[in-house]
Amino acid sequence: MASPNSSQEKLSADQMASSCESEGKEMPPKVNGVTSPVESRTGTKPKNPSSGSSSGDMEKGFYQVRLKIAKPNTERQHGPKLEVASRHFMNPMMAKMEEQVRKNNALLDEIQAKLEKERDENRKKKLSEHIPDSIKGRGQELKTIIKHIEDLIVYENYEKNDDKDPTTFIKAHLKQLDENSEVAILSHSIGAFVSTLEPQHLRHFTTKIVNDVTLWLSRLFRFTDGHVYFHEEEREGLVRICRLALHKKYPKYSTDGYEVFNVQRPVFYVSAAAKPLLGQFICAQLGLPISCLSTVPCSSELGSIQKIDTDAFAKLVDEDKTAGKMPVLLVAYAGTPVVGNTDDLKPLQDICKKEDIWMHLEGNNLATLTLYSVPTEIIPAKSSDSMTLNLSGWLGLPAVPFVTLYKSADPSLARSIGLSPVNRVRLSCVPLWTCLQNLGHEGVVSRISYSLDLSKMVHQFVEKLPSLVNVSKRYKVKNQDEAAEVTQTVSLRGLLTRAINALVLFEIENPCALFRYQPQLTAAPDVSDEESSADTEQHVTAQEITGDAYFDALNIWLYETLRRDCPSVHITAVQLDGIGVSMRFAPVESGQLFDTTKEDIEQFLLSLDRQVKILDATVDQRADFQDIVEAQDNLVLVDLPNWAGLGAVQYISEEWLPKMGSLTDVGKNELNALNINLVHQLKSADTAFSLGQTDDGMNCVRFGLITEETDLEELIALVYTTGKEVEESSKFLETMAEVVRQGIEKANEDLNKETQSVIQKEGVLRHVPLVGSLYNWLSPTPKDDAKIKGRTFNLASGRIESTETIYKYHMQVQESSPEPSPIIKDGPLKANLKPTKRRSHGRSQSHTSDGSRNDIQANGMGDKNTEIATEVTEVTEEKRIQQTTDGL
Repeated sequence: MASPNSSQEKLSADQMASSCESEGKEMPPKVNGVTSPVESRTGTKPKNPSSGSSSGDMEKGFYQVRLKIAKPNTERQHGPKLEVASRHFMNPMMAKMEEQVRKNNALLDEIQAKLEKERDENRKKKLSEHIPDSIKGRGQELKTIIKHIEDLIVYENYEKNDDKDPTTFIKAHLKQLDENSEVAILSHSIGAFVSTLEPQHLRHFTTKIVNDVTLWLSRLFRFTDGHVYFHEEEREGLVRICRLALHKKYPKYSTDGYEVFNVQRPVFYVSAAAKPLLGQFICAQLGLPISCLSTVPCSSELGSIQKIDTDAFAKLVDEDKTAGKMPVLLVAYAGTPVVGNTDDLKPLQDICKKEDIWMHLEGNNLATLTLYSVPTEIIPAKSSDSMTLNLSGWLGLPAVPFVTLYKSADPSLARSIGLSPVNRVRLSCVPLWTCLQNLGHEGVVSRISYSLDLSKMVHQFVEKLPSLVNVSKRYKVKNQDEAAEVTQTVSLRGLLTRAINALVLFEIENPCALFRYQPQLTAAPDVSDEESSADTEQHVTAQEITGDAYFDALNIWLYETLRRDCPSVHITAVQLDGIGVSMRFAPVESGQLFDTTKEDIEQFLLSLDRQVKILDATVDQRADFQDIVEAQDNLVLVDLPNWAGLGAVQYISEEWLPKMGSLTDVGKNELNALNINLVHQLKSADTAFSLGQTDDGMNCVRFGLITEETDLEELIALVYTTGKEVEESSKFLETMAEVVRQGIEKANEDLNKETQSVIQKEGVLRHVPLVGSLYNWLSPTPKDDAKIKGRTFNLASGRIESTETIYKYHMQVQESSPEPSPIIKDGPLKANLKPTKRRSHGRSQSHTSDGSRNDIQANGMGDKNTEIATEVTEVTEEKRIQQTTDGL
């Protein structure tokens, strides 16, 4: 029996079939007795399930389930027409829902990927916390890196910091590269590129380069049958040579090691003029104790400063051999590191050959071996066992390696101990190969000759100035503890020696110019002995009068001034035992690197002459300065040996002048404050003065360097009169403070008395609150009696006065005060000074400063002459009171 639903379903199907026939469409297939809604809507057949379309199957299954669930209710409630309409309505909604689901899934996937990436980044960041920021991650862009290194080159103090002001960066002075410098820089890049060649090709390339450079350097420096070793550190070549000398003296050293030293301990001889810690460096690199080092003393003969004492060296060798030691190597100099003198190479060479000692040479004077005519003193260098060459400084080639030439009968042994001519990873000899070909022999000779000419100009100028001493020629050092003295020996033998040495370069001009300011003074007798010794003069060195420390300070000031005025001329300050601070100019090692020209040397010599005149004037007037200061009651000389100037004084007030023997802490503080104020006042008139401090913590006034144009007495009088003014001003302030305090107390006392008098006169009832107001309204008081007169304090007279006149006349009435007398005398300031008891020098010139006005040790007063006023305006007491009132 058929159900009603089945009949309705059949009817619906028949209606759909008739509808499709009327529209010319095919009847959609049935699914479980139900027509597919997709086909009923589109009129197309659904895809075959066997075609693998998963979406079609899902859609088909979805509609099957939906229709099965909804069909009974739909047919029962709304009939067949509503069922068809619902199918057409639900299909686009489900498509839109599926599209939204897909978008949401894609968004979730994107969020998930971002979270994964963020977790990955956090993990990497945590694991790479120890890595600097500049190289974290995938590095920086090449443009940023190039900009950074460019800023480091252009500015001396560049820092990659966003907070730092770029205007504070100091622009560097960059060297102008010539053709040879550009070739050297380019060759470094070529050497780096060549290291990427195939091993066989690289071996052939390096062999060709090394052989050429070895041949050229051996011929240029007249070092026949030599081998070459390139190194970046200057002392590295010497260490390798010492190791080679050990293998030569101890044949079993390569097999037995340090045990061979048990029989005979090796000894290395190093000149006392060598660079500091050179011997200690050799022993440390070789693993030997310091007892293997022997320092050879230098000669003390005239003109032989810092040259090896040949006799002392021979004696040391004999003593070591007697003690069972093995002399191995001697380090001698053809141009000592400081003075530039050449050791007596021929006698030293004879001793070394006799005792079978390896002789190694260093020094800038080896550069003269390339000249067409080699100096006589340098000729023995050709026969030495090894030498180290500084081609970068001599020829002005940037980043060119040091070269050590050596002789060895066993090249394989030399290579085994590290004397390999080249490192194939870094071909440092390529720049030499290109630059030597570009320069040629004439180019090398011209550069070295030009440097020698610069040194000659300085030598000749120094010899003309009597206040400058050519240290390498005129000094004779007695010993290391005694002060150096200037000696000049003129004899027939000396004249013959000079005539012969006129043909030798080094006897005329040392490639290193070493000079020092140390004038000679003519000390005049005292006034008491003037008649008995009027025709006698005693020539003494200024150093004997003023001491070593003072002249060292003057030389330091001279060095700093020359460096500031002529930066293109490279000079250094050196400290020599028994001599002191001196200035060193070595154009052979620095002239080409700093592009020093003859015009630069001329400007340098002009500046040197100008500064020496300032120093001469200061030294000449130093004794007069001391005499004038000692004659003044309130000025005390202060000894500041490290101050390069005229001297220093301390102003003592009248209050503490008799108590200087037992000065308390309060007195020290007051005097320090007084001198600080004095320097402050002096600087407002002339910046030449500066504040100094003694060893016991007392402040003082420092005078800088002076010239011949300024009146010395006027300069001291300026300090004296200004000190008086500051002292009087401080006294007035102290007195005024006490007067003001007493005036305030007196005014308060008068006001209290007047208030009590008014209360007694008017009665107490008028002053009771509320009651007093009503009483005063009923019975007013007279106007004159109701007022309490105020008080004013007259700073000029120090009196307490009533304010009655001010309220009466509506203005302040002041009494006239007498004009006080001036503190200082009219006319020039030096009229206030007391006359000196004696004068050590006949001249009474005085000077102003023409040098640097810096407040550092060994500095001068200033760059321009100071005009000192000849008159001082009288300071009245009324002006002082007004200034004090404004301050209060």
